[in-house]
Amino acid sequence: MDPKYTFDMPLLLALHDYLPVIFSAAGLCLLAQMVTRMSRAAGPLAWLGFLLVVAGGVFKATYKLDMATVGADYRWMDSGIFVWMGPGFTLLAYALWAAQRTVAGKSTPQPVWLVPALLCALALGTAAYLWMSNPQSRTWSFMLLGVTTVGNFALSGLAILQARRQGLTLAAALFVVNILAILGLQGMARLSQDNLTLQWIQQFSNMFSNLAFAVAAWQLHNNTKARLEAGTLVSRTATA
Repeated sequence: MDPKYTFDMPLLLALHDYLPVIFSAAGLCLLAQMVTRMSRAAGPLAWLGFLLVVAGGVFKATYKLDMATVGADYRWMDSGIFVWMGPGFTLLAYALWAAQRTVAGKSTPQPVWLVPALLCALALGTAAYLWMSNPQSRTWSFMLLGVTTVGNFALSGLAILQARRQGLTLAAALFVVNILAILGLQGMARLSQDNLTLQWIQQFSNMFSNLAFAVAAWQLHNNTKARLEAGTLVSRTATA
């Protein structure tokens, strides 16, 4: 197998890749806590999604650390990132949607885990079929990248709507910044990765993007918690 990077992986670059994971984990943890406060039934879905997304980020960062320290090329840790993140963001987005409907007194399909479980099974099953059909092709990975992107944007979109309805203009703006940064990073991902400068640009962009996400999630979580305790979380929080 040809190496993914032709340059020697700097240890500082590898360690720096954990920062976006930490910021993302902090933001997703806050959203999972918020979902649990809004709906006990949807809470476990949010926490499972949180664990899956963080696992994908940790594996990818650890892949770079292994490359920098021992030169090991555990490619599955890098290429399998969307196997974790695709289902993870799907579960988180659905959990937030279900929680918003619960606050509004609206129904959701029961049991609450059924629909997201079917979606995840369909995505992973399709990816497995594509991989078995042509192991040399990256079609399965691109398909799961699409699932990850849709789930991520759905989660951010729901958070933006809730932030706006609760008067949190800054939080909504920071969630938008995160979405725009993701689009930019996807564009850079199409470029050759054998460029150390590009790697630094990508990682700093990812770090600031996830920092914006974490700050926005912190504001939304705190405001939602206060409104729930005061009994003033209006039904407009929920989506149709």
